[in-house]
Amino acid sequence: MHKNYIFFLFLFLSGSSFAQRLHAVYEYIPSAMATFKEQVYYDGTVKIAVRDSLPKRNQDINQDIDGEVASTFSMTIGSGKLYNKVVIQQNNAAQQLETGSIEGVNYLITDKFPPLVWNTDYNDVDTLGKYVCHKATAAYRGTTLIAYYTNDIPVPVGPSKFGGLPGLIVMLYNESANPNYWYLKEVNYPYAGNSPINDTYIHSLPKLTLEEFIKKNDRITEEQMRVLYSKIPVMEGVHVEGKKVRGSVEQVYEWEHQ
Repeated sequence: MHKNYIFFLFLFLSGSSFAQRLHAVYEYIPSAMATFKEQVYYDGTVKIAVRDSLPKRNQDINQDIDGEVASTFSMTIGSGKLYNKVVIQQNNAAQQLETGSIEGVNYLITDKFPPLVWNTDYNDVDTLGKYVCHKATAAYRGTTLIAYYTNDIPVPVGPSKFGGLPGLIVMLYNESANPNYWYLKEVNYPYAGNSPINDTYIHSLPKLTLEEFIKKNDRITEEQMRVLYSKIPVMEGVHVEGKKVRGSVEQVYEWEHQ
């Protein structure tokens, strides 16, 4: 499967002319404090989503340093390297590749992505920007996704890991006390350019499954929280208990049900 991804990625980057291409630019808003730029490239077979590692207001920092995805490799004081988030999906594949970073080290992660079963049985029709959009929902890793897609661009893709609807996703968010939002800002269709990712770098990264990556990250986070709580003065009758709270769209993973 890994070799298949390399093959399809090569086809994508080589400029195959048999499929119409699309390039979409989204704003990704994980909280009210930050907005990130996310670019999606699709050639009819492979989708590649590339999310900037720094909020949009910091885009001018270290833009010319060579890095793993494009020229947006960046440094930040106190935490070492930051890497762009990359997701690589092949149509109808049972798994996908993505990058993730822990303590300044980037990994190539294999995710056995669960199939999204979209419910499009809604009469809701909204105009978002210049697009007439239809509503769809899907259960996904402990939350519900709400998407608005347009038939004006009949391409079954969207931001991050999401797609599979009759048209391009214009807006997507999840039901949560602190939802994550994606808004379409720009689209080029058909698209004549290429994805900016560095394939050699991506496939040279240390490999982990998504479960291994999440558990490794959780262990580090839990240790950091343990140290933090150990510094809180003990008050009689007050018990401080750490609770795992994920700020991402993924709230509960498959292995956590087992």
